[in-house]
Amino acid sequence: MMIHFQAHMIIMFFIFFFLGASAMAEAGPRNPLVDLSTPDELLSLAGYGEEKLSTVIVGGTLHCDTYFNRKSISHPISGALVAVSCDNNKKRSKSNWVRGKTDEYGDFLIDLPSHLHAISNMEKRCVVRIVHLPKISPCHRRFTSKHIRIKLTSSGNGIRTYSTDEIHLGHKQQHSQPSKNIRSKGIRKTAQHML
Repeated sequence: MMIHFQAHMIIMFFIFFFLGASAMAEAGPRNPLVDLSTPDELLSLAGYGEEKLSTVIVGGTLHCDTYFNRKSISHPISGALVAVSCDNNKKRSKSNWVRGKTDEYGDFLIDLPSHLHAISNMEKRCVVRIVHLPKISPCHRRFTSKHIRIKLTSSGNGIRTYSTDEIHLGHKQQHSQPSKNIRSKGIRKTAQHML
C-alpha cells in the first residue's frame, strides 16, 4: 500500500510540474518594469499621473466698445466669465466646458484639462464663448452670447497656445443731437441703425 501511495505522489508531482511549466510558458516573459513598479508609477508612465505631459492654453482679450458723439472708446471688461467648449465625438458635454475669468485688462487664459488635449483640429472643434458680463459693464445690457473661433498661435516643448482675435462687444448710444446735415426723413433711419 505504501508503494501505491508513493506512486501516486510521484505522478501528482509530475502533473503539477508540467502544468506549472506550461502555465508559465503561456504567461510569456515577465516585464521587470511592471514587476518592480508601484501602481502609481505605472499610471504616471502611461501619462495619467499628477505630472502633465502637455499643456494646452486658450487666451484672448475682451473689450467693450462704446460710441458717443461718433467717437469710439474701448474699455477692457474685467470679471467676465468666459468658457472654452470643445466638440468631442459630435457632441458638447458639460465635461468639455472649461471656464475662466478676465483680469483687469480684459485678458483671459484658460488651461484645458488633459482629457481635451488629444482633440484633433482644435481650431475647428473648440470655441470661446462669453458666458456672463459684469453688471457694471456698459455692454452688459446688449450682450448676446456668441461663439468665437480659436487659432493656433504657438507650439513647442509640449505647450500649445491658442488665441482668439481681440473680442470687441459694441454698445451704441444715441447721439445727443442729430447732425445738422441730416434731413428729417433720415433721422429715423439713423436712429434705427444705431439701435
